[in-house]
Order: sequence, then structure tokens, then C-alpha cells
Amino acid sequence: MFALVFLIFNYKIITRYIGHEEAVWADEVSVILFIWIIFWVSAFLIREQEQINFDLFYRWFDDRGKRVIAIVRHLLVGGLVIWSLPGSLDYILFLWRERTPVLDLRLDYIYACFGIFLIAVAIRSITSLFILCTPYWRSRI
Repeated sequence: MFALVFLIFNYKIITRYIGHEEAVWADEVSVILFIWIIFWVSAFLIREQEQINFDLFYRWFDDRGKRVIAIVRHLLVGGLVIWSLPGSLDYILFLWRERTPVLDLRLDYIYACFGIFLIAVAIRSITSLFILCTPYWRSRI
């Protein structure tokens, strides 16, 4: 998808400055692809250990303290995501009425990746909480 964004971006530059034409659809497609890249990668490709985190105090704790912090973190993040899921999905489904200005694409299709992201984060939090409550909890620290 990044390669496609790069190609579309270059196409827009070439058509604008060399061909003296405006490829207005290129901006819209680039933004849509970028939205999908961000949420798709965050939902499925980036592992928890690769996420940006603030471990200023976290590293001072032993493994059991880190386990407690991880449980609290997953309860908070997972709980907030699960709490926001019905409203977010309802709004995404509401967006079928709205369309993009240039390509006339339905916004519910464009922002469906956000709903997928929320579901993936909720499942990831529930799975991590389950593993943190088993004897194999050290694999999640």
C-alpha cells in the first residue's frame, strides 16, 4: 500500500508540473490508502512489543510488578475500546450516507478499517489478559 501511495503521489506531481493537469483524485486516493495503512498495520502487523510506550517507571519493577501493570494497562485500553466499540461501529455504519467529494466513494467503506482496528485491539487485549492470568504470563512481559 505504501508503494501505491508513493506511485500515486509521484503521478500527481508529474501530471501537475509536467503535464499541467490536475489529478484531483490522487489526493483522495492517497488519503484513503494512508488511513487504511495506519489502522491495518496497527491492528494486524505491529506487535505489542513494537508499540511506542512510556516505560520510565515500568522498567523499575520486577516481573510481577510488570505483570500487574500489564494487566491494568490491558484492562484500561481494552475496556475503553470495548466501551467505545458500539458507538464507533454505529457511526461508521451511519457514514453510508456520506461520500467523498471527488470519487464519490461511501465513507463507511473508507472508515471500516477503524472498526476492524477497534475489534482487533479488543481481541488483543482480551487475549493478553487471558495469557497474563495463566502460568505462561512471562511471555507477555
